[in-house]
Amino acid sequence: MARYFDPEVNHVSSYLGWEQEYFLVDEAFFPARPDLVMTGRTLIGHESAKNQQLEDHYFGSIPSRVEAFMLDLELECHRLGIPVKTRHNEVAPNQFEAAPIFEETNLANDHNLLFMSVMAEVARRHCFQVLLHEKPFDGINGSGKHNNWSLGTDRGDMLFSAGKSPKENLRFICFIANVMAAVDRHNALLKASIASATNAHRLGANEAPPAIISIFMGQNLTRLFDSIEKTDSPADAPLPADRERLSLDLSQIPDLTLDNTDRNRTSPFAFTGNRFEFRAVGSSANCASAMIALNAAVADQLNRFADAVDRRVVRELVEARKVANRIGSEREKAIAYHDTVVPLMDEIRRHIDKLELMVDDEIWPLPKYREMLFIR
Repeated sequence: MARYFDPEVNHVSSYLGWEQEYFLVDEAFFPARPDLVMTGRTLIGHESAKNQQLEDHYFGSIPSRVEAFMLDLELECHRLGIPVKTRHNEVAPNQFEAAPIFEETNLANDHNLLFMSVMAEVARRHCFQVLLHEKPFDGINGSGKHNNWSLGTDRGDMLFSAGKSPKENLRFICFIANVMAAVDRHNALLKASIASATNAHRLGANEAPPAIISIFMGQNLTRLFDSIEKTDSPADAPLPADRERLSLDLSQIPDLTLDNTDRNRTSPFAFTGNRFEFRAVGSSANCASAMIALNAAVADQLNRFADAVDRRVVRELVEARKVANRIGSEREKAIAYHDTVVPLMDEIRRHIDKLELMVDDEIWPLPKYREMLFIR
């Protein structure tokens, strides 16, 4: 698929940037709760009068004792080559998150498993106990492990990054559409890859990701795909604005650029700019299960798409020419070319001409009519 747009591509790699959520509890409380010791979650306990209603923990500063733990953890991770970069509070009280710079998927998965092990060890130095259960406390958010997944070529091109605008980049549209088709076709497989008894407590409750695997593309991309679907010529589809702006009608304050991706965490599989964020993965899970299923699903869909493109036009044309060339009579051969080969060539041209209207001039490999016929 990638070679349709760049013949020099040799291979495509998948990349993963995980976000590890977790709870911290004081080590003195942990052995006093047999339910936590045996199951990793609380089985009894009345809700606190103050939970996460005000979201003051999410937007507040990191407690100094926790920050000391995080710093120690990051130093240990850097010694082991784990590129941890981000640390912050999460929504629920005493819930936190750490995230590294994205890496090739196999390496990122190994680093996540090592990170969870190191985190438990470092927490004990600071008299903490790490809870990686997806739902350790009732009435507040549980913990997940958002998997930021993307594809890139050995030529340095990220396949989910748009060009000057989403519509100008045919490769971007093509790969995004195939990921959507893969999630639709292999929905049950993806759901099975994140299913566990512990994650079932989290999904579909008062958590953001529901138990149904659905895609959120953002308003701009949704409008673009809707317009392509509804028009005969993609060039006639109205081009949505790259980013919407909010005007406050105050001369002293400039317009605010609105984010067009899924920032309210309502989708388990959302497009977030240049990657897809698989949010349904549980905090204690091994990323490999979800990544194997997702990569396999997308690879299967890309193979189906490439086979359909080749089979529908090019292969039919090749076979039609072979049949025609075996005809001995020149008159009968000409009739066969007229009846079978020429219509397929016309169909190829029709598709190419439509693509020319969609693809940016810098990407299109051939001089266009308007460039050749009108001298500047």
